[in-house]
Amino acid sequence: MNTSRNQSGVRSVMMKFLRKHWIWVVILGTTLVYAPLTGRTSDEHARQKSLDTLAEIMGLLQKNTVEPPPPKQITHASIQGMLHSLDPHSNYMDESEFKEMRENQRGSFFGIGSIIQQQPDGIVIMSTVRGGPSEKAGLRAGDYIREINGKSTEGWTSTQAVQNLRGEKDTVVEVAIQRMGVPDLLRFNLTRAEIPSNSVTYAFMLTPTTGFIAIKDFGETTSVEFEHAVQNLKKQGMKELVLDLRNNGGGILDAALGICRQLLGPNELIVSQKGRGGRDAGETRTPKGAALDPFPLVILINRGSASASEIVTGAIQDHDRGLVVGTTSWGKGLVQSVMSIGHSRGLALTTARYYTPSGRSIQRDYQHSLDDYLLPEDGKEAQPPKGPEFKTDLNRAVYGGGGITPDYYIDQDQLPTFVATLRGRYGAFFKFSVQEKDRQNIKPQQEADDAVMNRFKSFLKEQKVPFTEAEWNDPQNQTHLRIQISYEMQNLAYGTDAGFLYLCGHDSQVKKALEVFPEAGTLLNKKLLSLQSGSKTDTVAEKQ
Repeated sequence: MNTSRNQSGVRSVMMKFLRKHWIWVVILGTTLVYAPLTGRTSDEHARQKSLDTLAEIMGLLQKNTVEPPPPKQITHASIQGMLHSLDPHSNYMDESEFKEMRENQRGSFFGIGSIIQQQPDGIVIMSTVRGGPSEKAGLRAGDYIREINGKSTEGWTSTQAVQNLRGEKDTVVEVAIQRMGVPDLLRFNLTRAEIPSNSVTYAFMLTPTTGFIAIKDFGETTSVEFEHAVQNLKKQGMKELVLDLRNNGGGILDAALGICRQLLGPNELIVSQKGRGGRDAGETRTPKGAALDPFPLVILINRGSASASEIVTGAIQDHDRGLVVGTTSWGKGLVQSVMSIGHSRGLALTTARYYTPSGRSIQRDYQHSLDDYLLPEDGKEAQPPKGPEFKTDLNRAVYGGGGITPDYYIDQDQLPTFVATLRGRYGAFFKFSVQEKDRQNIKPQQEADDAVMNRFKSFLKEQKVPFTEAEWNDPQNQTHLRIQISYEMQNLAYGTDAGFLYLCGHDSQVKKALEVFPEAGTLLNKKLLSLQSGSKTDTVAEKQ
């Protein structure tokens, strides 16, 4: 018997069957996913009636729509619709989404080692990873990626480019590069290699004694990255730390716990969880033998700080370990457990709520209006907190029910319309900075002087970018024009770390963080005294 041919025939028959009867496979699959989530109801007839309605609608869809949707699309939509009826964060992940999530959590992927950005006129390389395939091949900041494996990147988003640049280890990807001053496209064959996807995006000294660490998400390597960053900054003279969690949407819970263990004192509650029906699902504390690392701390948050970011911030705030500056965080107090489906897909299902050490649930209301939850209006967070009041270890008031409220509310800086248009519509700052880098000697942390500004004005005219003299001479516009030009020049000349360091010097929230460090130091001293007092009390109790 020819086993291979027989197996091939079976697969062929199965594929024909699936193509013909895909709609019933979808219904069966939806039922199999739905049933475990709902459990057995008291009215089996009602559930069966619902499934019959689903089958009837999908049958009508298959017969009567102008263009019947592909089976994969309708399967995905059916499952997502069901999950989103539970809460906004339960989610089904197909093969590509599940793979991307695992790569982000793992802390590495296979690619060419370039940080890319979508500009108005194409996909551009902002910097290359040291020792990566791009740097070894000679790619550099300012290069435009015009083709990937023979496909034009015109109209692509940066996400589309990333998906095509990544792949399996040791496979080859061909890129065609447009470089300023070179008439023809430059073609490179790059062998994909493992590239670290670090959670700690920036770690540098803001002042001779102030360290700065930014964490973009929480993955498997975050805790170790943070520990190494702190150690490195201490060697450079760090006495106090700004921890930037702005626009950090969360990630793995264990990573957030790892950060808290490095910042809090011994045997302090980090987070507690309650499952279905309010049943306790457990709590997590720091080790009893942990020692608090005594440096003043300020955390930066905004509306984009969610989930694991809020766990870290809530624990620091409730235990009076540091101060919080910025705008109110997202307000995601739900815990998702990720379940694998067939090794290549995943189900993120909300299984519990989490509570900060003071007992706060910071989950924002989503049942009243899902649109308001997913698209919160700017400025609403500036209102006085309306949630229930709780107390920190040192009896400071904190609030639940709507995200983490910062100790100091400071709005994020916004670009004036004219400056935002030059950046978003024309990509003017980046293009000009590429030209400046090739023609001028840019110095570290250099501010754009009057000569640079005059050259930029001439550049806008050469590029036929419309503007008025009133727009150009507006004092607020002038300030932000200089900042944006200087920022892009630092990015291209010295890398994105240098660019971000420059921006921090003009960031209102960072400035406020530096301003409140004396208060953060006083708070830390009070906490240390409290811990010492608690330690003595425990010792006496043990002797008795």
